[in-house]
Amino acid sequence: MSSKWLIASAPIVGVAAACPAQAAEKISFNVPAGPLNVALISFATQASVSVDTSDPALQSVRVGGLRGRFTLREGIRRLLEGTEYDYRISRGSVVRLFRRPVRRARQAVPRRPIDKTSPSPKPAARPSPPPEPIIVTASKQNIALDDYPGAFHVASFDEARSLRSGSRGSEALLRELPNLTSTNLGSGRNKIFVRGIADSSFNGQLQSTVSQYLGESRLTYSAPDPDLALYDVEKVEVLEGPQGTLYGAGSLGGVIRILPRPPVLGEFSASGTAAMGLTGNSLGGDGAIIANIPVGERAAVRLVGYRIIRPGYIDDLKRGLSDVNRTNVLGVRATVRMEFNNRWSVDVGIVSQDTGSEDGQYTDGGQSSALTRRSFVAQPFDNDYRLVFGTLRAELGFAELVSNTSYNIHPIDTVFDATPPEAQTPILFEEDMRVKLLTHETRISGSTNSGSNWVSGFSFALNSNRIDRFLGPINALTTISNVRSETLDAALFGEATLPLWHNVSLTGGGRLSFFTRFDDFDAVAGDVAAEPTRPEFRFLPTAALSWKPWRGIIGYLRYREGFRPGAQQLTGSGNQIAVSRFEPDTVRALEIGMRFGSEAGSELSGGLSYAYSRWNRVQADLVTSSGFPYVANLGLAQVHYVSANFAWAATSELSLELSGFYTASRLDRPTSELEAKVERNLPNVADSGARLIGRFERWIGSTKITLDGSVGYVGTSYLGVGAPFDISQGDYFDTAIGGRAEFGPWGLSLDIENLLDSRANRFSYGNPFSVAGGNQRTPLRPRSIRIGIDARF
Repeated sequence: MSSKWLIASAPIVGVAAACPAQAAEKISFNVPAGPLNVALISFATQASVSVDTSDPALQSVRVGGLRGRFTLREGIRRLLEGTEYDYRISRGSVVRLFRRPVRRARQAVPRRPIDKTSPSPKPAARPSPPPEPIIVTASKQNIALDDYPGAFHVASFDEARSLRSGSRGSEALLRELPNLTSTNLGSGRNKIFVRGIADSSFNGQLQSTVSQYLGESRLTYSAPDPDLALYDVEKVEVLEGPQGTLYGAGSLGGVIRILPRPPVLGEFSASGTAAMGLTGNSLGGDGAIIANIPVGERAAVRLVGYRIIRPGYIDDLKRGLSDVNRTNVLGVRATVRMEFNNRWSVDVGIVSQDTGSEDGQYTDGGQSSALTRRSFVAQPFDNDYRLVFGTLRAELGFAELVSNTSYNIHPIDTVFDATPPEAQTPILFEEDMRVKLLTHETRISGSTNSGSNWVSGFSFALNSNRIDRFLGPINALTTISNVRSETLDAALFGEATLPLWHNVSLTGGGRLSFFTRFDDFDAVAGDVAAEPTRPEFRFLPTAALSWKPWRGIIGYLRYREGFRPGAQQLTGSGNQIAVSRFEPDTVRALEIGMRFGSEAGSELSGGLSYAYSRWNRVQADLVTSSGFPYVANLGLAQVHYVSANFAWAATSELSLELSGFYTASRLDRPTSELEAKVERNLPNVADSGARLIGRFERWIGSTKITLDGSVGYVGTSYLGVGAPFDISQGDYFDTAIGGRAEFGPWGLSLDIENLLDSRANRFSYGNPFSVAGGNQRTPLRPRSIRIGIDARF
């Protein structure tokens, strides 16, 4: 062994000499994508081996990274797939790389002249990249999917798909993942629900039932879905809930985690897209630019900028205006990554997105399919989202440390036409909400060669929410209330999985949470005294039993809990203003399910699951029959949820996915105020749904052709739990088709949404001051066409 090689290897090994890895033992790897020499350094550190990185050509070879639990040989083989390198393992756990010999074709002697009219030989088929194992990073332990004891869904985005469908934001997820449902007020003002846990169709001051994250940063606490564009996103993970143990209060239905592509060191790249859109006769479009810029050897910047214009399609007959509900989105993301000693890294970034709708997207024609309504005034909406974050990651040898701090400011401004039917002077209702959220989490996670995984940490969230409401003529608005609240949520949490016997594992954990809340109210009648709130402690446990009878198959039984703290609110009007309290709610869920084909490259995969949830003291944002918002406890509810999904890679070019669900939700023990509404469905929960997705890819010469399409069905749901809001909605089909041609770094795409131009009613709400009449409808967006071009360099 030369001294030069020893010097090259010395900084890589660390504890390698003292702790050589055994080739037959499984090791937990988390090697980021990037240059091969950098990936090998991370691999060697995690496997406790020596690797020869003296070949200068290694830095020009890109690899896709490695995540999951593998033996040493399997791990290095997967890491080197797609490169021209192979390996040997010698004594002392030393991994040596060498180039595979290039096989030269034998020089053939032609026996006869070549016929120039004969067809030219077909080009060799492009090999598909090797499939990567699916890792459930939202588990906070980087567990492989075939080991995770729970319902999990993922929507993956390669670079081309992210450029093509990133402008659709959350709509892209709703189309692909039927376990997600949402309201349909418009971009930036919707509530997303998971697994039938839906509290209300109306927006208000309550904490969301779904926790949303961008990477490690929490996006919302008591605000609607910000509907961030999905440009430069690697994948989106959805954990069905409740997820109280790992994610705390508010994750009653589950967790949605958006994973953007991280900055890549040592590499400059750029990509972008521009498109024209047409909805009816109204034009729109979208454009985005993405750049990865290296800064020296140890840092890189990743930038994303985009502009989206969604055409309007609702005509206002009273004001004589067409296509009034046009929406504009402007966004920027920037992340700086710095790495130190190959084991420590820091990400610092910002997210900014402004979403503005010029008017509401509802009609008031009852069962009419006409895209019209009559309003005295415009009803614009603005959702401006700002997030700054910092994330520290450290490889400690035996575990990984992750520490994230984020702060967001989230102004949301809403205007409704509150003019009574008999009035001639327009009356406006305006609500200005200002949400500020500071969060922090530090956790440490690891695994052992015996197959156990564990995570432990602490977190806190400080959420500040101010809501100012105004009412009156356009030029003489009067303040009717100011509500201010602050919530502190701090917790210690932990979870671990231990193998028992014969591929049976036990998972257990808990979260000890501390809550305190401050409320302050002002009303027209003057200051209103709020009751002092006492600090509250909650313990949220989880337990699971899983069994893997064969490779790629897992069955599981799991129990979880979720929780949202209670609060206070203003009730009454005029001089009768008072403060009332609504109680915290809890969800206890028992889930049983199985998955098969979880390992990478499976031809057939899928899963089945059944969950029973018991929801105590359901909290809900409601509106009075005259349109004013308030909060109430509805009572005790139960939700039965059955879901199934299957994926078939029929050939190397054709794949099909079929998924569906059935939900039975009942408010079976209502509060005394709702006693007449016994056995009512929970709001906005469809009784069933299904989706079929097909995808076809083929190389024709040097051109890659991609064709895809989907058809989905959404069953019937109801706007509210009782009269006058027990209005039906849903029961429609949604269709889409598209294609893309790739010419080297360029791509040309065509997509058509709502192919059949359905006018079905997706949501029976648009304005709280006239919704009680039962005539409001929010139709599907009419047939929309997008023609786009994208490029990658």
